[in-house]
Amino acid sequence: MNDFDKLSREDLIRLLTEERESDENGIRLRYPGQTPPWQIIRKVQPRSQKIEDKLSVGSVEDQACNLLVEGENLQALVSLYKYRGQVDLVIADPPYNTGQDFRYNDRWDEDPNDPDLGRLVPADDGSRHSKWLRFMTPRLWMMKEMLRPGGVIAICIDHREMFRLGMMLDEMFGEANRIGIINWQKSYAPRNDHKHLSTATEYVLIYAKDIDRSKTGLLARTEAMDARYFSRDGDPEPWKPGDLTAPGDSTHPGMVYAIQSPFTGQLHYPSKGRHWGSEKRRMKSWLEQWGSSYVERDLGDGHPKALVIKSAPLPHEREFADDNRVLKKARETARSVMDRGNWPAAHWRDDGLGTFGLKKYLKEVKQGIVPTTYWSDDDYDQPFEMGATSWPHAASGHSQAGVNELSAIVGKGHGFETVKPMRLIKKIIQIWCPPKGIVLDPFAGSGTTGHAVMELNDEAGTDRRFVLIEQGRPEKGDAYARSLTQKRLQHAIEGKRVVDGKLGVVAKPLASGFRFQKLMAKVDAKAVLALEREEMIDLLLTSHWDQAERSASHLHRLPAGTHNHLFAKNSRGEGYFLVWSGPENPSVLNREAFRSIVKEAEAERLSSPFHVYARISTYGGPNVEFYQIPNRILEKLGFNEALHTYSAGDDNYEARA
Repeated sequence: MNDFDKLSREDLIRLLTEERESDENGIRLRYPGQTPPWQIIRKVQPRSQKIEDKLSVGSVEDQACNLLVEGENLQALVSLYKYRGQVDLVIADPPYNTGQDFRYNDRWDEDPNDPDLGRLVPADDGSRHSKWLRFMTPRLWMMKEMLRPGGVIAICIDHREMFRLGMMLDEMFGEANRIGIINWQKSYAPRNDHKHLSTATEYVLIYAKDIDRSKTGLLARTEAMDARYFSRDGDPEPWKPGDLTAPGDSTHPGMVYAIQSPFTGQLHYPSKGRHWGSEKRRMKSWLEQWGSSYVERDLGDGHPKALVIKSAPLPHEREFADDNRVLKKARETARSVMDRGNWPAAHWRDDGLGTFGLKKYLKEVKQGIVPTTYWSDDDYDQPFEMGATSWPHAASGHSQAGVNELSAIVGKGHGFETVKPMRLIKKIIQIWCPPKGIVLDPFAGSGTTGHAVMELNDEAGTDRRFVLIEQGRPEKGDAYARSLTQKRLQHAIEGKRVVDGKLGVVAKPLASGFRFQKLMAKVDAKAVLALEREEMIDLLLTSHWDQAERSASHLHRLPAGTHNHLFAKNSRGEGYFLVWSGPENPSVLNREAFRSIVKEAEAERLSSPFHVYARISTYGGPNVEFYQIPNRILEKLGFNEALHTYSAGDDNYEARA
């Protein structure tokens, strides 16, 4: 039996369709052990999530905005079903196949739920590239699933896997959806320990889910850019001199002619190769705002008629002189306009001795600059400041700056040798995540992305949210999702930094928070029905998603033991009730249970409808929204019904694979 014998008819059709499309589209990446990502994803079973209150930070509302999940990222992506199609920006900094940090379990191809992380893939492993691709493919597929239609993914990578990653993204997202490849300078100075080339840059591959629906924002203008705009004449709006001409004299010959200056009487033409940028009638109006009347006159110069001061002599004529009555009056009138201030938009430069130009107002300028694909030390050459601590840049480069940032907030000895600098991540977020968007980082590491989101919100008054996933290094007994990632985020919120080896509040606290959730056991109907009450409430809170309040869908959990049924309420003041006292007791929404629910709702002044979870319902009323256990819970977790069937029938029910 080969692998095709294991596929359903639907899967075979899908596989053949993909093969045909790839043949039509040209190049396709192939490698040993290649498996369609959707085949692997279908095998990943959602997991329950336990809320760790002691590791969560902030008010209930703040915790609901941001999320830190401890667990394997593929399982977490599948389990975070309510975020599918909701994420605006995915930032991922995966392992780079360096021979130091990348592990692979060969059994993942057959069972991606296998908890074994596998062995470290050494740099001299001949199959290391195909293993890396097999590791990344299903995760990239899920990252794409999490994106909104106009969402964007930004993958950090170095030279080891950039070409293969690019081909994989071209195939998965489509080459037409490639926004660009950012080349960012990670080092300030070359290193002399390389035989051929010193690697000073790394890359960020940027792809849109649908480039026609995505948006690339502008970078903020710098102070130096805006400093060129100021009021030279008392105009309340800052401006700088602009050009009144446009290129293309040969295509617009009718707009190439002379105009006469009221200050000097001299004739001015557009510079070579250019023409006046506005129609003649408007040019005449602008000229006359300086106090003289203008008329058209044929100069015999091979150009259209010039705009000259009425009755004034021209420079080549005998009457042309400083004391000429018409020229003197024109000069005095123009000088009075200039001395009065707040000049007309079209003005004479250099105190009247220059050419005719147009004010370019700052308010009319595009409020930002288009990003480029090369981010150099111009973007990173300032000291990296973290509260009271800053460092001058050194030959160790930008990556070291990220390590320094981490050390400043959690102390030294964290074990991270390379950390992306905050400024790099913040810049990506500013460009591709809207002010109220969601950022997902499935390789959260030390938590740079979450820290960057919170800091940007504080700096710019935005309301972005983050979802971070991190497993840590369980093979080393180092669950740094809680010992490092959580610690960094909490210290950032509290304004704590390490100064002279001591932790203290020396920076500005950030008005934010996050919820810490740990991936637990696989979820199926049997697992749900075996939960104790508090475990069931945890599952309901983490799986809750209300389409009507998508931007801040969360439940406010009430203290345990305060009610028999009520366990949470939403932002609309509606209550959520659970008829459940453990797996051994009946779970029935009947008239008696409903009366108890109504009393609890009245005591808390909750509005209807009443959202009730129970195994069975024998009572139906207009004020009740009934959610059957386990079906509705599994549905909200994205349970793969095609692979795992379930039913809420009698107690002898069994889940079947």
